This record gives sequence, C-alpha cells and structure tokens, in this order.
Amino acid sequence: MQHFKNLKFRLIGTLGVVLFTLFYSFGYIVVHTLESSYKQSLEATLFTVLKDIKHDFTQRTDKETITLDDNKAEFDIPVLYAQIVAYDSLSNTPQILNKSSDLKGEILKIEPTIVQQIFDNPEKIVFSMMSDTKLTQRKIYIGTIFLAQNEFQMLFLQCAMPYDKHTPQIKEMISTLWMGLSLLLAIILVVAYILISKSLSNVQKVTNTAKAITAHDVHSIIPQTHIAYEIDDLIDTFNTLLSELQNAYAQVKQFGQNASHELKTPLTIIKGEVDVGLRKERSAEEYQQILKKVAKEVITLHEVIEKILFLSSTTKNELKHHFSEVYLDEILIDAIEEKRPLSEQKNLHLHVNTLEAVSVLGNAALLKIVIANLIDNAIKYSTAPATIEIALFPHELHIKDEGLGIKKEELAHVFEQFYRGDESKQTTQGSGLGLAIVKNILDLHDFGISLQSQEGVGTHIFVTF
Repeated sequence: MQHFKNLKFRLIGTLGVVLFTLFYSFGYIVVHTLESSYKQSLEATLFTVLKDIKHDFTQRTDKETITLDDNKAEFDIPVLYAQIVAYDSLSNTPQILNKSSDLKGEILKIEPTIVQQIFDNPEKIVFSMMSDTKLTQRKIYIGTIFLAQNEFQMLFLQCAMPYDKHTPQIKEMISTLWMGLSLLLAIILVVAYILISKSLSNVQKVTNTAKAITAHDVHSIIPQTHIAYEIDDLIDTFNTLLSELQNAYAQVKQFGQNASHELKTPLTIIKGEVDVGLRKERSAEEYQQILKKVAKEVITLHEVIEKILFLSSTTKNELKHHFSEVYLDEILIDAIEEKRPLSEQKNLHLHVNTLEAVSVLGNAALLKIVIANLIDNAIKYSTAPATIEIALFPHELHIKDEGLGIKKEELAHVFEQFYRGDESKQTTQGSGLGLAIVKNILDLHDFGISLQSQEGVGTHIFVTF
C-alpha cells in the first residue's frame, strides 16, 4: 500500500499502463490488418476459382464431365473443396451433383439463408464458414455462387479452402510484436525510471534542505535544481516565503527582546521599592513615597502593555470596514487642548499657524492618538522656552519643534518598535513604541509620514493624506 503513495511508483505505473495500452492497440491493429488482408486474399482466390469454374460450366455442353480438381492444379491451391449442388426449391433439400476429390466422403453445407441471399441477387458470391474435423482441424471458408436454374431446381457452385485466422506468418508476426514491443516498453520504462529518479532526487534534496532549515538559520535559502522550470519556480516562491518568515522571526525576536527589556526596568524598580519597604518599619510618609514610585512604574507598565497589545492586534484591518468621514481640524484642536497643560507645565507654547477644514475617511479615535503622540513627542524633546509650530493644510499636517533633533543615522529607525535614540534614552523616559504606533495607524489609513531633523536644532514632521 505504501508503494501507491510513492510518486515515483505512481509515475512509472501510470506510464507503463499508458504505453502498454498504446502498444497493445498498435499490435492489435497490425494483426487485425494482416488478418483482414489474408481473408481478402482468400476471398479473391475463391472468387477467381468460382468464376473460372462457372465460365467452364456455362460454355460446355457436357456439364456432367466437368472435373472440379483441374482448378486446384491450375491455381496452385494445396487443398480445394468444391461441389456442384442442385437445390430443390419445393422440398428445400440439396443434392450433390459433383465434387472434388479433397471432399472425400464429406459435403459442404449450404444453408437456407445462403440460398435466399443468392436468390435475391444471383450475381452475388456469398461467403460463409463451417467446421468439419473429418476434413480438417481448421475452419473451412466457403464461397457460393449461382450456376443455373433447372425447373424447380437451382444449381449452385461451392468452393472452399481451409482457413485459419492465425496463419503461421501471422503467428510469427504476433510473437515478434509481443517480443519487440515488450522490449521497447521495458527500455522506455527503465529510461523513464532513471530520469524520474534523477528529477525526484533533486526534489528530495530540496525537501532535505527545507527540513534542515531552522528558525536560527536567518539567511538560509534553497538552491535551484536547474532541471525543471516548474520546480525552480516553486523553489523561488518558497525562498520568498522563507525570506519573509525569517524577517518576521527576526522582528518578533527583536520585539520580544525589546519588550522584555522595557517591562523589566519598571518591574525591577517596583521590586526594589518593595524590598526597601520590607526591610524595616518605616514612617507613613516613607511608605507613601514608596507607593507613589510603585504607582508611577505600574502606570508605565500599563502604558507599555497597552501599546504592545495594540501593535499585535489582529483586528486592525477590520477597522477599515468601519471608517467614516471625520474632520481632522476638529481632531487636531482636541489633541492640542489635551496636550496644552503639559506644554504649559514645561513652559512651551503650542502655536497653530494654519488650520483649514479638512475631512478624510478614517477612525477619529485612532487619528487623535497619532496627532497626540506627535505633539507629545514634540513637547517631550523640546527645551523651554520654545514654540511648537502646528499647521493643517488640505493634504498635509506639519508639526515643528525646537528640540533635541535626531541624528542622521537614527532617522531610518525611529518608527521601529522599542527603538530609542541615544540622546532620548538619556534625557527622557519612554518605551520606544509611540512612533511605531503612529506609523501603524497611518499605514492603516494609507497616510504617509516623513521627518526632517537636525541635531540640536529640532524636528519637522510631515503627515500626508
């Protein structure tokens, strides 16, 4: 049963069945053609003999003296059965008037159906077949022709020859065909087996290579076979998928490392504060300070976890089906008012240069998160006193701060999850997820974002829609 699941076995088996059917059909057609040719040759010989005897019968006046054996030598026929039959139409009984010596004591059968066919068409020669083991072990092929009408009697001439469907020549041809076609079939199957084995061995190499690839093989690919376009195309497709999976794995691995680092820091602080509180009895004020620090780190943990859950959410694409027309100018005003107390606390001024009425298709809550995060970053990385310039145009939102700026080599990484520049790590707190969330939401809305920044001068953000 296992063999039927083997591709090589199924291919060879199918090819063998198809070729055997084709070869058998070819052999059958050849043999059938030879048999038909032999039968036609036999009918032609009987036709000539019948016509010759009938001609002698009609020309001679002494019809009783006709010798049916003369044609045997004339046409060089080894065995010729011939007889002249008088058929009584009243009693439907035949009477043998003359016969050849090869018939000995036997006679050729004349069936009523043959009589009827000749009666309907007297010029027609009717061929039939009979068996008589006393004459020969072979079949006897008979040709019957009308001779004359004598009152209520019809005279028929019958000539016959031994007939074997498979003559020695045809039997030899059948043996030759069987041997030749069987040998040819065996050769083709052996060659096909070698070719299929070679092709499948390359497929097996591909399979073994794929099995050997692990999650740690970051840059592994499957080499092409250069044997079949279809296999190489499949390998290319698999390599593309493999590359995407490897990149995804690398991102997930990096994400996990960064997430563990971001979560580890506040947990370490919380544990340290709790340990300090448990070492000895402390005053109520000291416990309150400890609890405040713990509460602050819990809030940080909560924010990080919320952002991680948002970035790993699988329902974001479903949000597109629930987008509606929203007004960015209204969302922008709400976000500015929400962040104004924080900016005033840091002695920063939020200034709106341009505010045009702009409507887009999207989710208002998510777009507010984007704008609030961008304004929050501008506030976080600006040094007082300073002004944060905000402008809303029909197809673009500008937010410009006078903060720390971003190094050129760090610009390409600012939207990566948990990424924080060296300067920001030293001067501000954060999880490195804010801009990743911004990019994620903007991609969901098919919006674009770009940054222009100069270290020590500030950053200019462009959101296009």
